[in-house]
Amino acid sequence: VRCAGAGVPKGAAAAESILDDDDEEEAGAGIAAAFAAVVMEMVHPVRTAGVAFSANPLNSDRDEMVVDSSYGLGEGVVDGSVAADRYIYDKVAKKVVQTALGKKTEEKVMNVETGGVTAVPIGDGKRQMASSLTDRQVARLGELVQAVEDAYGMPMDVEFAFVGSVGNDGTDSDPAAAPEQLKLLQARPITTLHYLDEAIMTDPGQRRMLYYDYNVVSEATTTTPFSHLDNALYNRLASWMMGYKEASLFGGDPRMPIFMGETRQYANVSLLLRYSTPERIAKLSELLDPYLVSLFRGTDCDKAKYKMKKLPKGVNVRNSWKLIKAGRYMEQYKISKDIKKDPATKVELYKKSVQKAKAELKRLEARGVVPSEGIAAFAMEVIDVLDETVIPLFNELDKKRRLGATDDVRSEFDALLAGYEGDELMELNIEMYRLAQTLGDDVWKEYGHDDLNELAARIQDNLNGTRKDLPLPFLDEWNIFMDRFSYDGQDQMFVSCPRYADSPELLLAKVRQNVGPTVADPSVTAKERLEKRKQVQELQLKRAEKKFFSSSAKKLKKRNEILDNLFWMRNAPKMHVAEVCGIIRKELLKIQTQFLEVGQIDEEGDIFHLDLEEIDQALADESFELRSKVLPRKAVYRQALLATECPLLIDSRCRILRPDPPAVDSSLPEGTLVGAAMSSGIARGKVRILEHPNERFEQGEVLAAVVTGPAWTPLFVGCSAVVLQIGGALQHGALCAREYGKPAVSNIDIHAQLKTGMLVEVDGNAGTVKILEEDQE
Repeated sequence: VRCAGAGVPKGAAAAESILDDDDEEEAGAGIAAAFAAVVMEMVHPVRTAGVAFSANPLNSDRDEMVVDSSYGLGEGVVDGSVAADRYIYDKVAKKVVQTALGKKTEEKVMNVETGGVTAVPIGDGKRQMASSLTDRQVARLGELVQAVEDAYGMPMDVEFAFVGSVGNDGTDSDPAAAPEQLKLLQARPITTLHYLDEAIMTDPGQRRMLYYDYNVVSEATTTTPFSHLDNALYNRLASWMMGYKEASLFGGDPRMPIFMGETRQYANVSLLLRYSTPERIAKLSELLDPYLVSLFRGTDCDKAKYKMKKLPKGVNVRNSWKLIKAGRYMEQYKISKDIKKDPATKVELYKKSVQKAKAELKRLEARGVVPSEGIAAFAMEVIDVLDETVIPLFNELDKKRRLGATDDVRSEFDALLAGYEGDELMELNIEMYRLAQTLGDDVWKEYGHDDLNELAARIQDNLNGTRKDLPLPFLDEWNIFMDRFSYDGQDQMFVSCPRYADSPELLLAKVRQNVGPTVADPSVTAKERLEKRKQVQELQLKRAEKKFFSSSAKKLKKRNEILDNLFWMRNAPKMHVAEVCGIIRKELLKIQTQFLEVGQIDEEGDIFHLDLEEIDQALADESFELRSKVLPRKAVYRQALLATECPLLIDSRCRILRPDPPAVDSSLPEGTLVGAAMSSGIARGKVRILEHPNERFEQGEVLAAVVTGPAWTPLFVGCSAVVLQIGGALQHGALCAREYGKPAVSNIDIHAQLKTGMLVEVDGNAGTVKILEEDQE
């Protein structure tokens, strides 16, 4: 038996047995195992004990060891009955970088006579607040923990004990103290750490790189990992929409400006910090997301630590200019100028082009062809409009909403940010409401959240004519909805994610949110918001026209023209791309069935761990081997699915950057969390934290999520309020909350500060969440 690491004392209470292959064969030859026995050593007397993590479980930093310790046995540290000391140790610099001492009022010791554990009070106040470990002991523990990590090849959670008699003065330096021994008691893998691609990780001590996962806040607005095929298609579509039809913007080199990882995409912040500062980046991010702003302004985001010293090969002014010329930036600028001159005419042309493209997509879908062109070009035109015309205007309106001098001013600009006709996402949710109403309450009462598969089967039987027990108006509405919106689903930008077409129970879970007398008709709500916006526009224009020698009236007329004609398109690009992805998925599912029938893949979902070229090769040649490609990618994807969070900023030693703790406002009641106001109003309800939009959610609850995208919209119908961790004024959650008239607050760490079942009051005017009752599920 060999101990798990150098320096582990012989006879340690528990250690991993590591045998060479030859040793295993020799030891096992001719032996039939009948039983196993664990040999344990009595560890006594224990001076200090606790738990050490070879990587920091609080931020996933691989170069930091975290130690929790207290006097006596470690039982009190593990079960939380003792306020333990905490040490953070830099394994590269080999020094303690942070110490937090707990008030240790008792220590647990072994009762030699009974063999049990006795809690002994610590009456000495000085000893209660003294450190249970010296820096030298922490350093020694660091060597042991590193040895265990090296032996297992992964970050480990280690239980330890320092054993030996205490000298007269109770200090480590007392010459009368017995020789000290460090005992390894137990070791197990840390399962809560965040994992990054190996390509991103730098070696311990090497200069760190900082990355931004932009698909959380914008673009895909999801924390779900990308499958290999999702990644490949996203790369192609994004590059193409930006004008790079022959080239890819996303490479495999993590030192380049944009890096395509195995399950996420990242922007290289270290490269950006060569030319900017965290504060400048924070200011540019204010409209995007207040949580992201707090990260860039936090002490974790240190320019001196993360700034890239040397540009990667190929990144220079000449190549950057080539890249700009190859893209659609000049075309984008010209389009934006044309639209500003005559928004009404241009938007009508856009509508016609979209209708024509949708008709073409329907034709291709019916023919069974995976489209390589089509609506993405028109989606790019909308993105051009948003980037150059709508976003600057929205930014101006949102600043006045947040920073207006009076409540009346803030209320006026809040009204201007909602109430727009033609938004396809709002139309989708209005259709869902109609579906819910036409089915009837008596049918809905038969099915709970977990029974919707049965209702989906019943609907299909009625459509097929094998049953006739559902209202005909509902079946007609169902067909209309599916014809128009069957491409929608959970993560619209992912071909790997189910759509309503192949998983109708997802649709039913969202339609169910529209059932009940307390749910407002979203079409009525939309009209009310529209009327309120028009009233505010007229009021502000009348004020401006009363001013002599002022150009403000002319500016307001142009602003109102843009609001009336362009704001409804804010969700259009994503909806168009989602439709393209839905059609591609439909064809891929047909191919997947074919691959399964001939045994080229093992299970449903395997096709999403291939790329299009590999699929084409397998279609042409049944002997083309796919499993060797699928299995490693699927393993990485499943590992990513286990992640408990999706960090916005993370460095190349896997450190998740955190914002600084918010300043305590003594004027606020106890239990008040301060975030950012996103949508006005005040409401109370019980918190329901959701990771995905298809999870159980009941009407009247407060919707709490890290971030939301269009697939979450139906949940806004029945919720009392919305609390987000990530989401700026132009992000889906804020836009949707305003359209539905729901109070919303963002920049709240929902997992750290809230629990499902808590009763809270959400104040969307002040940007606060007040915890009223701590009871939780």
